[in-house]
Amino acid sequence: MLRSIASIAATLRSCQGRPPSQMFRPVLRSWRPRIIKPSVFTASFTTSPFDRPDVTQAIYSPIHASVHTSIDRPVPPMPHSPVTVKIQGPNEESGPGHETHLQDQLHSIQNDTKYLRLDGDTPSDKEWALLSAHFSHVENLELDSGFNEDLNDKDIPHHWPLRRLELRSACGQLVQSPFVRQGRVSHLSLLLTGGLRFAGPTNSELLREHKEEVKRGEVETEYIMQNQGTPEEKQIELIYMPDLVSRHMNKFHSGPGGNSDPESVPPSDQINLRTLEIFENDAIDTFCRLTISQPHLVNNLQTLRIRSTGGADFIYLDEGPFRFILPQLVNLKTLNLTVGDVFRDPAYLPTLHEILPPNLTTLFFRAPASLCQSEKWSAWLRAFESKEFLPQLQRLAFVLDLHHEVKEEGSSRKRVVPAPVNVLYQARIACEHIYGTVRRRGVSIEAMPPEPEAENNLFQPVDDRW
Repeated sequence: MLRSIASIAATLRSCQGRPPSQMFRPVLRSWRPRIIKPSVFTASFTTSPFDRPDVTQAIYSPIHASVHTSIDRPVPPMPHSPVTVKIQGPNEESGPGHETHLQDQLHSIQNDTKYLRLDGDTPSDKEWALLSAHFSHVENLELDSGFNEDLNDKDIPHHWPLRRLELRSACGQLVQSPFVRQGRVSHLSLLLTGGLRFAGPTNSELLREHKEEVKRGEVETEYIMQNQGTPEEKQIELIYMPDLVSRHMNKFHSGPGGNSDPESVPPSDQINLRTLEIFENDAIDTFCRLTISQPHLVNNLQTLRIRSTGGADFIYLDEGPFRFILPQLVNLKTLNLTVGDVFRDPAYLPTLHEILPPNLTTLFFRAPASLCQSEKWSAWLRAFESKEFLPQLQRLAFVLDLHHEVKEEGSSRKRVVPAPVNVLYQARIACEHIYGTVRRRGVSIEAMPPEPEAENNLFQPVDDRW
């Protein structure tokens, strides 16, 4: 191994103050993160705070801020379809019939079910207890956080022999399950999640810490006025969760001893994680946060799939850490990277070949068609011509079919649209040069793997003109 992955976080922290040309700082932004929000903020409770006369505090969070949510997503049949259980979630835990709602479903489900999907919300503690008592053989678990986008994963039953875990739609939450943080599952998929953290305090703990800081006068409280100039005028305190997270992560990653607790890190031979998939929203940022917070998780990683095309990436971290981390994954054999026009540095994508993990046997790469128009494109051609570049490469898919346009006038956000015919044709010809080169090296040309079946209505597949 070129360098122990476990040293990444320490190296990044130790290099503060160096210019970007020497090292990218992992220090998180002090300004508000560039997350995607609706035209009106949505508070962390399901109804607007301004509809409730008793509210004196509004907590704004990334909830409902992700590019896509799980609302009304059609789920087509799968070859091995999961058993789906409808979950009410923590918000309904004190309501009538909370436990019987789940018990009525479990009566007709075999307890040796291996493939389980929990849909509608993340389970409450009571629901986890019922699920734990009923099921004993769950190997494949899909946990959809639903409209509320919360995540209560700490009580995923430890006795389940989980091999694959998929988290959907969770936003702005702390991942707590040892199946993730100790690398117990061999396959982890994060689908349309946003702002997940993998170490540190929960949101409730961050709020308590914030209130203590306010009492000590260390931070100022923000307010807005409701019904200003009327008899119902009221001052409402604002607490913006991404700011609390950013302040904590700055302290966590920049201060001494900011890594995960060494006592909680299992030996390398007990880390089962081999496949990691992260689809959309802040996919690259999430991968970097996971690696910096829990570097042991990627030690044995063999397959990495990242899809980032929506422009909601780099919420908490800058672009630099990804460029530093990726080439350190010397055990990685398969990289499936779909990346759109998401980088601020115009030279980032055209030089991405410089940071590919060295021991790849399979590379699936999909990017904007404009990449072949870059002045750096000739460097891609020269790289694939060299036998020293990815010397173990056996399979390649290289597709440049993505195209972006500005979403709104005056906005920096872009959306993926079909590429003009002439641009797509030019990209196809450019890729044929690479295909011809690698064929002479004995590399097999492959088709890009399909997107997750349940999300084909949201994830644009490879252009059928390609």
